Amino acid sequence: MAFPLEGDLARFDFAEVVQAVHLSRRSGLLRLTRGPHRKDILVDQGRLVFASSTDPDERMGEVLLRRGRIDLAQYDAASAALGPGRRLGTLLVERGALAAGDLVRAVVDHTQEILWNAFQWSEGQYRFEEGGGHPEMITLRMSTPEIVLEGLRRVTSWSRIQRGCGSAEARYRAVPGSDEIAEQARLSMAETELLAVLGAGSDWTVGALCERSTLNSFEVCRTLWAYRVVGLAVREGADALHEDEGLDLVLEG
Repeated sequence: MAFPLEGDLARFDFAEVVQAVHLSRRSGLLRLTRGPHRKDILVDQGRLVFASSTDPDERMGEVLLRRGRIDLAQYDAASAALGPGRRLGTLLVERGALAAGDLVRAVVDHTQEILWNAFQWSEGQYRFEEGGGHPEMITLRMSTPEIVLEGLRRVTSWSRIQRGCGSAEARYRAVPGSDEIAEQARLSMAETELLAVLGAGSDWTVGALCERSTLNSFEVCRTLWAYRVVGLAVREGADALHEDEGLDLVLEG
C-alpha cells in the first residue's frame, strides 16, 4: 500500500504511516496537526528519534509534574524563567530541581509520552518533509517495531482495532524469517506465545486465535493488528494490507 507524503489520519492510520516512514529509511520531519495542536517527530534514516508538541499538557514541565519528578514550586519557578533559547530541562538542572544525570531520562520520557499520545490520534493531518540530520543531542533509541507495538498497546478504540485486525473470520499467518523484528519489538510472554501459535499453523482465523491465546479477545485483535503493521504476520485474502511475504508499505514522493 502506498502512503502519500501527506494525508488524512482518518484514512491512513498513524501506526501504518510510521511503518511506511521506517521502511523508507528517509530522514526528515513527520508533522501531525489536529485543530490548534501540532506534533513534530524527527526521523533519522527511518527511525523516530525525537518529538515535540504544542499541546500545553504535553510540555516537559507538565509531564515531570504529573509523574512526581518535580513539585509545584519547582515547576512554577522554572516556567517563570523561560525565555528565548532557555529550555525548561536545563533550567531545572541549574536550579537543582533535576539532577544532570536525570535530564537524559526526562527528555526520553517526554519524547515517548508525545509519541504514545500520537498513536491515539484517529483524525487530523500528517505530512512528511524530507530533510537532513537532526539537531537534538538527546534522542530516542527504540526500534520502530518496539515503538509501534507499545503505541498500539495503548489504543482502546475498538473501531480502529477492528478495522486494522478484521473480522473473526479473517485469516492470519506468521511471516517466515521475522525473528529479528520480533526481537526488536520486545514482545510480552503472551504476545510471544500468540506469535508461536501463528507460526505453528499455516492459516488461523481471528476467532480461533482468540480461543487459543491467554490474551483476551480485545488484546488478541489489537496484537494481530500490530503484528500486521510491523511485518510479523499477514492477513490472507483480498483485503490484506501486505503482500504475501511481508510488508508493502511505501512512502510516495
